[in-house]
Amino acid sequence: MDVKLLHTADWHLGKKLHGFDMLPDQSYILEQILQLAKEEKVDAIMITGDIYDRAIASNEAIQLGNQTFRKWNLEEQFPLLMISGNHDSATRLATGKEWFAANHFHLNTTIKESLTPITLGDCQFYLLPYVELIEARFFVENEGLVEEAPNSLSQVLQIIIQEMQKTFDPSKKHIFIGHLFVAGSLRQESETPLEIGGLQSVASDLFDVFDYAAFGHLHSATANLKGKVRYSGSPLKYSVGEYRDPKGVRIINTDLLADDFEQATRFVPLQPLREVYHLEASFEDLLYQRGKLKEYANDYLSVSLSNEEVIMQLMNQLRPLYPYLLNVTRKERQRLASATKRIPLSKINQPEALIQDFFVRLYEEPLTEQQQNWIKDAMNQVRGKDES
Repeated sequence: MDVKLLHTADWHLGKKLHGFDMLPDQSYILEQILQLAKEEKVDAIMITGDIYDRAIASNEAIQLGNQTFRKWNLEEQFPLLMISGNHDSATRLATGKEWFAANHFHLNTTIKESLTPITLGDCQFYLLPYVELIEARFFVENEGLVEEAPNSLSQVLQIIIQEMQKTFDPSKKHIFIGHLFVAGSLRQESETPLEIGGLQSVASDLFDVFDYAAFGHLHSATANLKGKVRYSGSPLKYSVGEYRDPKGVRIINTDLLADDFEQATRFVPLQPLREVYHLEASFEDLLYQRGKLKEYANDYLSVSLSNEEVIMQLMNQLRPLYPYLLNVTRKERQRLASATKRIPLSKINQPEALIQDFFVRLYEEPLTEQQQNWIKDAMNQVRGKDES
């Protein structure tokens, strides 16, 4: 029997966005995912890590998670294939899992569990939770798979995947579920392992032995579209930096994987309760052009303000009009940050030239003659004090 799957990840239940509680947004989007699963008539749902935003999640976040699992699995009868992510507490997530498998709720939180495939229809699933190098090295050595584990996470995972391959049924498709940063190749790994935020990436070609590799960890569904690896991305925008990213889930038609991989792993966008927008505008536009900007009133809004003058009680004036206003930054500050990024070494010992260069970078115009005279007078006073 061919299997149709829904792939989702990185829910981050309990997440706050600039202080705003996102549980209502998360509850809304999870219900939308369920309705999509029913419309698509999927055979199972893959949840590839970071269910919660914190290892010790709030009671409200745990309640939403438990309600979701109960509804999807027990009431709607969807088999669930789930792993813990780096934001989750594997121990807490696994509490009470003894009864899960009896209801086709398959949760893996250890490396050892990943070596036992879960079979649904014509597919074998291998569920590897988030793992760090030290844990993976200890596992392969302790299990006697190697005498001394390599120092590259990709090379250690290669050993684990080789163990998985020993249980491959050649008559079935093989699906990998993981929560890692995938980039590069094994050839690159042999030269210099790539690290992001201190965490090693893993090589994408490791997963070529699978028919599909479903990943969580990166919030963009378009991240690292290499080989058999696909991310679902997060279902919601969890930072202002993600405001341009489409958010949704993937629908996997396993019968098409060999013939049309892109169509077989199609991305389906979701419609959030509140969008995240980034807007460049003046204070006057925000305050008085309500007709033009009213479309943003009920969404999360980040503003880059064009005004250079100081505006008293800025947030207090805007918040009644834009109740989900996240933050307001000034272009002045952005220019300042840009202007201070590079200081020409040749001008370190030339204060006047350095100030002139900084001013041009900041305001895109040179100092006036009067301003140059002020700077010279100031520097002469400083030099006079130093000499005395």
